[in-house]
Amino acid sequence: MKLKVERERGRVVFYLRNEDYVELAWATLGIRGLQAEIEFPSDWHETPRGWVRLGFGFGSLNVSFPWSKTVPDEGQCSGPRYGFQFYADLLWISWGKDTGHWKTDPRKSIYMPWAWKHRKHEILTAEEVHPYAYTLRSGEVQHRTATIKHERRMWTRWWLPFRRVSNSIDVTFSDEVGERSGSWKGGCVGCSYTMKPGETPIQTLRRMELERDF
Repeated sequence: MKLKVERERGRVVFYLRNEDYVELAWATLGIRGLQAEIEFPSDWHETPRGWVRLGFGFGSLNVSFPWSKTVPDEGQCSGPRYGFQFYADLLWISWGKDTGHWKTDPRKSIYMPWAWKHRKHEILTAEEVHPYAYTLRSGEVQHRTATIKHERRMWTRWWLPFRRVSNSIDVTFSDEVGERSGSWKGGCVGCSYTMKPGETPIQTLRRMELERDF
């Protein structure tokens, strides 16, 4: 048995593997939603094993068990799931195998009464084209063209008269940007960035140029 500890996305993750590097269990410490779920393997798995997943809000425990019977994967890299997951304002209930057809898959999402609902999306300016320079850790400078526009989105609660409004720029680059440019993972070709009060789109772009890492 081998135990490995890693830090991923602000959480501490403990992995337990056997001598053949087959994952037997893993656990996390960090903010996480409630979960009680069992998954049976598809034929995508190299070593078929089922999983029991439990989330407690402050972490999770995930334990596998031998299970030789598999179902066709259908490109989802997962098997039939039964149980629920809950986080923030959304409850997911699963009772079978996902196939990528969200309208007919045996999965249902239920928003809580306090959830935000997207109500409006506005494009407030015409597209602008500006030069953009990004400096890699190696010191190499990537020179790109950035096409930007000012967007505004609004959300409201389902049953409360409160609203949330965000102003941002939508950015499309003329070529990949960032440390992963040219690799199989690929660099960034588009993003958004939140505008500060009183900023123009070009001012937000120049601030992003100084602040953002890709």
